[in-house]
Amino acid sequence: MRPVALRTPRLVLDLPAPADADLVTRYCQDPLFERCLTTPWPYSRADAEAFLTTHVPHSWASGIEPTWAIRRHRGGILLGVISVREAQHELGYWMGAEHRGIGLMSEAARAVAEWTLGGGIQGASTVFWRAVVGNVASARVARAVGFRRIEPDDAIVPTRDGGTLPAWYAVREATIDPRAHASWGDVLGVIR
Repeated sequence: MRPVALRTPRLVLDLPAPADADLVTRYCQDPLFERCLTTPWPYSRADAEAFLTTHVPHSWASGIEPTWAIRRHRGGILLGVISVREAQHELGYWMGAEHRGIGLMSEAARAVAEWTLGGGIQGASTVFWRAVVGNVASARVARAVGFRRIEPDDAIVPTRDGGTLPAWYAVREATIDPRAHASWGDVLGVIR
């Protein structure tokens, strides 16, 4: 699969590049990442370089995990990263702390979900999401993008050390389920 750039009203999603290594390193040293993500911990410059020079190109070439840099404009600084893992069409994302809270991740996630469901990944009829229980910011993004919360019997997410933690799960189809927003009530409260 060849890398595909996506555009939204405020963002460009393009290929993460080796020049992004300093920002990836800094962003991924956020203590929130230790609690909520499976990125290596402590996160080093070598981890960022391996991600950008090996993982990202291989993931696009093989089609197993298209991964985008989130930027305000072409050639702009890296704000965050978003990907979709092909096997389950699972959406994953993170944003640098100083860029959170203004709806950028929701905008990027909507673009990637719609690309996936619109034929970007052949045969994808759903996009899956999961996060460690308590990762409210990620859940807010999923709700904003139209994911419907589901409760499988074994709702877990793997940890970096091979263990598991309880998780929240959600799914999105091409047409947003009318029950999607209300499905988040017990996690995020009811917002009209």
